[in-house]
Amino acid sequence: MKTHFFAVVLFLVSTVIAHADEAFYTVVSVGYSQNELENIELDSASYKFALGYELSSSWYLEAGFQSLGEDNAGKVPDLNGEPNTEYSALFLSFLGKAQGKYGELFYRLGALSIDTTLESMPTSDACNAPLVNTARPLGDLCAFDETILAGQIGLGFDFYIHHSTIFRTEIEWVKGEQGYSAAAIYTGIRLNF
Repeated sequence: MKTHFFAVVLFLVSTVIAHADEAFYTVVSVGYSQNELENIELDSASYKFALGYELSSSWYLEAGFQSLGEDNAGKVPDLNGEPNTEYSALFLSFLGKAQGKYGELFYRLGALSIDTTLESMPTSDACNAPLVNTARPLGDLCAFDETILAGQIGLGFDFYIHHSTIFRTEIEWVKGEQGYSAAAIYTGIRLNF
């Protein structure tokens, strides 16, 4: 929850600051992600907020918050063995771009700090994963809450709608510590200042 609050505050503050320089932009995207950590899989809706800066005619720098998915987060796990999971991240990425008549093709290279949370009943298969066996016991639950570092690559296209409004489509792949991996697809709006 603290990460979500921090992300919203960062987004609002950066939007106000970005009005001072037209090289800044913000991105709000929604999509779908497939996450895997050991034997635990989560397919879920995903979203991201980012602040970007045009470093040169062919490079951008983006930083932001990304929710890679959640399932039953904040609820007590049920007895049927379905774990409560949540993956959220702060990221920093470089985007290389090629500009055309209708928009910009870009690729993304970045790093993420992913907060992973898992809670499950001890009888669940999720509790038998080696990673979770190192988790702290939480009453009748097994729980795992750790930060994972990961790399990110992506490919996307920004379609020009207006000189300050751009429609973004993107696909990205994430690979991290302890066997974490994710694939996601996003659509969103980029606003130039």
